[in-house]
Amino acid sequence: MDNQGKKSFWSVKTGALAMLLAPLLAAAPLLIGAAGAAVFCGPGANEANCGFGVLPWLMFYTIPAGALMFIVGLVAFIVGLVKKIN
Repeated sequence: MDNQGKKSFWSVKTGALAMLLAPLLAAAPLLIGAAGAAVFCGPGANEANCGFGVLPWLMFYTIPAGALMFIVGLVAFIVGLVKKIN
């Protein structure tokens, strides 16, 4: 395989990995907050009585970051496929 083929293969893999990790990045504060609140604060946890209850508010930042990561991964994936085909 020539050097250009290897580059397009890696960009396809990188794009696919970015698209798979983007939703995890976007939902990470919710998942961490829910797990932490369930373990340390009990079933009635909210922002007022548990520090983990505040973590889902960070999704105002992580959802746009995850969407941007997904779009960049999609572009890298498509460009890598087009280069691999040609």
